[in-house]
Amino acid sequence: MVRIIKKILKSLQENTKQLKESFNDTTDFRVRKLKIGSSRSRMVHLIYLDGAVNKDSLQENVITPLLDSTKETITKYSLLEDVSENIIKTAEVFVVKEYKELTDAIVNGGTVILFEGIELGIIAGTTQFKERSIEQVTSERSPKGPRVGLTENLNTNISLLRGMVKTPSFCVESMKVGTLSDTEISILYIKKVVDQNVLAEVRKRIDKISVNYVLESMTIKEAIEGGSVALFAMYEDSERPDIVVSSLYEGKVVVLVDGNPYAIILPGLFISMFQAPDEYNQKYGRLMNRILRFIGFLLTIYLPSIYVVLANFYADGYPDKVTKSLLTNDELLPAFWTMLILIGLITILIDVTFRVPQSTIILISLFATIAIGETAVTAKIIHPASLIIIAIAFLSGFLIINKQLGSAIATLRLLFLIVGNYFGSTGMIIVTTLVIIYMANLRSAGVPFLSPLLPFKLEELKDTLYRGKLEKLNNSKHSYPNDNER
Repeated sequence: MVRIIKKILKSLQENTKQLKESFNDTTDFRVRKLKIGSSRSRMVHLIYLDGAVNKDSLQENVITPLLDSTKETITKYSLLEDVSENIIKTAEVFVVKEYKELTDAIVNGGTVILFEGIELGIIAGTTQFKERSIEQVTSERSPKGPRVGLTENLNTNISLLRGMVKTPSFCVESMKVGTLSDTEISILYIKKVVDQNVLAEVRKRIDKISVNYVLESMTIKEAIEGGSVALFAMYEDSERPDIVVSSLYEGKVVVLVDGNPYAIILPGLFISMFQAPDEYNQKYGRLMNRILRFIGFLLTIYLPSIYVVLANFYADGYPDKVTKSLLTNDELLPAFWTMLILIGLITILIDVTFRVPQSTIILISLFATIAIGETAVTAKIIHPASLIIIAIAFLSGFLIINKQLGSAIATLRLLFLIVGNYFGSTGMIIVTTLVIIYMANLRSAGVPFLSPLLPFKLEELKDTLYRGKLEKLNNSKHSYPNDNER
């Protein structure tokens, strides 16, 4: 347990130890030890956070002048006065006596200078939090909110997040993974709010990783999933620092992999898949956008199969005019095969769009129009309504396609299409029940995937299908049900 102190102590080692404990032994906590004076008899500790300071400025304006200093000083006041006024060359230099002033300075990128036997400290302004050039985040665009994004460099990403989470409770645990080639990964959390069960589970699963090398973060993601092949992703990932910081404040754990611009956020909950950063930056959409995305999720999965069920089992119950306009009109292909072929063609088209040179996109669009457009309808190969159904289904899926739901959507859409074709609405209801039971048994770092819906937690519903008032969300403490608590 950390002993709370208010004043700077005389013992240099004790001061340094207390500061290290205040920052929870985070791996980016740095202590540079120097001996200054003509006889090199005066011990000095320079304390800072790696990535939060400008190392060139630290070297040129603090370390070099201190090492070059040869004047012997006797009293603590003459020493501090000499160092702060004549030796340190940074634009901002402060002499402080309160312990909290030291921790606040380190959090904000300053360098703390402590001396043996002196109950005062010097703060040198060396702040330089790293950030990438202002640009739109490519995969998670938002009409409002920060534009800065994570990069491929691990230290830069940690510095970006440190610039936003200015508290000593922000912890970084770094380790290397790989027997043939080391890849550095970091576990990030805020000690005062993190869910300890989640943190312990993440540590345990990462410790079990045994691979030759790590080229992509997918190796870490699969290890975190526990080796089981789940239909849904048991994690979130994001390249937006604001989403990462928000997750940290909610008590979640973040894993960063060097060389990858996406942060892995745990636990990954089903309800989080429908959240977006702009809902926290404006009033518009905070009550309806998530509900619309959830409806889109249902449409993209069920709409093709519902169309097939209507065409196969209920076409005779409608007037001929309705049947010919919406379901079937003597087309060559029945509804099931029409849906199956259209899904396959559009999936191919989406995949091709991301892989071919941009100069050929127009040509591909032309061929796609010929293959699945007006020509096929005119030749009575497919029903025109089927094109509308598939278009709505895929457009609905694009609402949440960047939320790690792409694989689950494609699998469930095909599953319900086959079940609907052979077993009708009864089969779809049975399979839906089985899917819900399956989802209820999924665990992300030990936390139920459907939490807080199953198990139901009323106090957590204020940030599920709608976004509650930010003041209440900000002051509320999130807790996650865990198997270890039972």
